[in-house]
Amino acid sequence: MGAATTVVIEALLLNAFLDLGSRLSLPGARLGALVALLVFVAGALAVELLQAEAALCLGRRLEARLRTAFLTKIPRLGDRYLRSRLRSDMAERGHSAYALRALPTLASDLGGAAVELILTVAAMSWLYPQSAALAAVAALLAVALPLVAQPLLCERDLRVRNHAGALSRTYLDALLGHTAVAAHGAERTVRREQSGLISQWLRAGLDLLRGALSLSVMQWLTGYALAAAIVFAHLSRHGADAGILLLAYWALKIPLLGDRVVFDLQQLPYFRSLAVRLLEPLGAAEDGSGTVIGAAASSAPSAATPASAPAAAEPDQGGVALDLRQVSVRAGGLTLLSGIDLSVEPGQHVAVVGPSGAGKSSLLAVLLGWYRPASGEILADGQPLAGAVLDRLRGVTAWVDPSVQLWNRSLLDNLRYGASSPPPLADVVADARLETLLETLPESLETQLGEGGGLVSGGEGQRVRLGRGLGRSQARLVILDEAFRGLDAEARRSLLQRARQRWLDATLICVTHDLDTLSDFDAVVVMEGGEIREAGSAGELLRRAGSRLAELVAAEEALRSAAWAPSRWRRLRIEDHELHERPPETDA
Repeated sequence: MGAATTVVIEALLLNAFLDLGSRLSLPGARLGALVALLVFVAGALAVELLQAEAALCLGRRLEARLRTAFLTKIPRLGDRYLRSRLRSDMAERGHSAYALRALPTLASDLGGAAVELILTVAAMSWLYPQSAALAAVAALLAVALPLVAQPLLCERDLRVRNHAGALSRTYLDALLGHTAVAAHGAERTVRREQSGLISQWLRAGLDLLRGALSLSVMQWLTGYALAAAIVFAHLSRHGADAGILLLAYWALKIPLLGDRVVFDLQQLPYFRSLAVRLLEPLGAAEDGSGTVIGAAASSAPSAATPASAPAAAEPDQGGVALDLRQVSVRAGGLTLLSGIDLSVEPGQHVAVVGPSGAGKSSLLAVLLGWYRPASGEILADGQPLAGAVLDRLRGVTAWVDPSVQLWNRSLLDNLRYGASSPPPLADVVADARLETLLETLPESLETQLGEGGGLVSGGEGQRVRLGRGLGRSQARLVILDEAFRGLDAEARRSLLQRARQRWLDATLICVTHDLDTLSDFDAVVVMEGGEIREAGSAGELLRRAGSRLAELVAAEEALRSAAWAPSRWRRLRIEDHELHERPPETDA
């Protein structure tokens, strides 16, 4: 406001400065007027600098707050929510927060241009009353035209942003799947998909450019035509008097100010799209547990799990008692679990087995709070697993899964990630069998593991994930979902034994395909088709007539004996980065 006002005053002073010689005859008076004009110009410059600095400061604060809110929200987003959005698109949303830093500057410039336009029209109406009507029309058209076209530009810009987010996904997929793409010769498929997305992105960008250019041309033609009309109307009435220069200056400035307004308004769809995409995850609905359940789901507490229900006192140690009663889970129109009845005593170690797609991981996802039951209820220590109860349970849960992210940081940081009071590091390294890995790392514990743990092998990455879980030695609930995938049979058995010994008193649920280790568990749950087929001790189930577990064990033994017949296979084994061939009878 102040900067715009000073600009108008500058124009009046400039007009007076041109008549300075005729108005002031003494040299001292002229010098004083010149000094006063320079002081005013310096003050006006200072006002503009202060305004620009304030806008920049506000922009930095806005970006910092949005980034903090976005990063705070990410851990609270539910698995269903993230699976329904492209990861690259979500990453692009967080990254683009930097552009919103310029939003206060844009608002300041837009407001300044609008105020300057109003003051210019007011000054013209005051000094040249005959030009007031045309000046008002010129200013009105300069603002009205972009305002009318604004919704169309916003829609087109948002379309461009969405296509750009989808396009970035193809780059991420190509990078993550580089090995598979090269091995299967899928370059043409990737290029074909990218070509289609690029075509859509280009068409959306051209539509946006056409709309913005058409608006600019229309505003320019109307603005300068009205400016010429104002000047010629004044000349026809008063001739070339002394005020014609100031009038021409202001008349030509109206379309220039209109151009500034149009340019700033054209930027608004871009910033609006950024803000909408960034704020959409922040405003996603959450249930009482803080887990996002999707925008279409109700955020009201379930009658079966009232948010206001008092939470029972949580035990300080020992395992968690779990009770699932007729639990069914649906996601994306599919039934993942149906009629699950399961009770797990505190400190009990339970193995979950079954064919691929049986619902084993979905069962663990329910216990982690990623899915909310469509029917039935889940109790933890006798309390509904929602709200504060779920939050507390997550704080005392150790979860080991191949999908657990390894960060591009040091091995030490990865092992200690998420542990409030980690146990002695030597115990974690020993229990996770990380000694060999430490010997090969150039900087030992300070070695960077690379993006997604890419600088270590798959088996080494699994041991790092297990080590991170073992760092939560006080866990009351331990969830192992194929925690030893990629390791040899001897390593899987050894690590499972060490993990169970470390979490001896905790409730442990382990999804496994190693059927020869089931006899060590307190109970075995056999799942198939999203249902529990049978549950009990391994010995009891194997002796039961028509046991599904017995069928799985028999099928595995038959496959092992048939597939590994000595006459059909050579036995090769890699040890210490060397390839050895062993006789079949000596291979475990």
